Amino acid sequence: MKILYVITGADIGGAQNHLLYLSDWFSKKGHDVHVVLGEEGPLQQALAEQNIAATVIPIPRTIKLAKDLKALWHVFLFIKKGNYDIVHSHSSKAGIIARLAGFLNHTSKNIYTAHGFVFTDPTLSSKKKNLYLSLEKLFSSISTNIITVSNYDYQQGKTYGIKEQKMSVIHNGIPEQAITSHSDWQKKQLRLRDTDKKVIGFVGRFVSEKNLDMLLRLASRFNGQKVEFWLIGNGPLYDHYQTEIVKRNLQAIVQLKGHQDNVLEWMDNMHAMVITSHKEGLPYVLLEACGRGLPVISTDVGGVKEVVDPYGTRDILVDINDDEAMYRKLVSLVSDDSAREEMGKVLLERAGAFTVEQMCLETNEVYLFK
Repeated sequence: MKILYVITGADIGGAQNHLLYLSDWFSKKGHDVHVVLGEEGPLQQALAEQNIAATVIPIPRTIKLAKDLKALWHVFLFIKKGNYDIVHSHSSKAGIIARLAGFLNHTSKNIYTAHGFVFTDPTLSSKKKNLYLSLEKLFSSISTNIITVSNYDYQQGKTYGIKEQKMSVIHNGIPEQAITSHSDWQKKQLRLRDTDKKVIGFVGRFVSEKNLDMLLRLASRFNGQKVEFWLIGNGPLYDHYQTEIVKRNLQAIVQLKGHQDNVLEWMDNMHAMVITSHKEGLPYVLLEACGRGLPVISTDVGGVKEVVDPYGTRDILVDINDDEAMYRKLVSLVSDDSAREEMGKVLLERAGAFTVEQMCLETNEVYLFK
């Protein structure tokens, strides 16, 4: 098969990791894989290291009609020249441009993966929500398939009128080698019990949907306790939160670690991880934390529940911006090693159900389905 992946952003985030895993897997299976990026960035280098061809065709992240039409024309020509069997787009803007270009080229498979439908964002105004919903319904009509990374988004799509027959759920997956062995996990627990301070970690992009204001409010409640918050990642709001930490006098408890390549090693030195997002699809950092047996306290967003509490019996999720509930759950973890280790063990066992191999096999079934 000739497969073209299209994505807007070339930074490293959940959608980019997902695309990287797909590209590598299908390339190694002998398929002709090419990636179109909407901008230059670290994803280019990651693809090059895996010997996957990539081309940059500028796609603006926000609506800019003249530039959008230019991007559409160039992606249309690229698809036409490459004669691809499959055009598979990721992220909202690329999903619009690539699906329209694929449709105009009569591509056999014109697929879009929704890494969390934009219209599910609770912070959107009614006007913006209706705009994004209208766009998704319009472009879903010219898609051959729509993949959601969670049952939550599948149900949201179905509720808001996206054709159920076109949708399928394929959960994100992590490499099996990213899942620690039980014996290594046990050794880590002995080390974590002896640390002077308990570490609560955040890993992700510094963007509005991650709701880092909630995290800083939580950190302020721990001021004076033997707790540190490590914030790993980068993004457009990095400088803003750097300023906020100083403004709120949190320098002693909140440490900005910036971008780190060896995120799993950092996770192995955390006692708990926190997700404060108001919108998610299925966070890769959640799956990575599970793979390290790292307890997670999260807001109840997207597909998080499907991973950490599929039967609704564990009571480890909180409502968005419920600072008190999240604080209490974090305190119970960092003050009780047995409770922390029990949760970590359960999540480690869950990790085996979310692998790259499983994700790619299910994606292949969508590619081959007539």
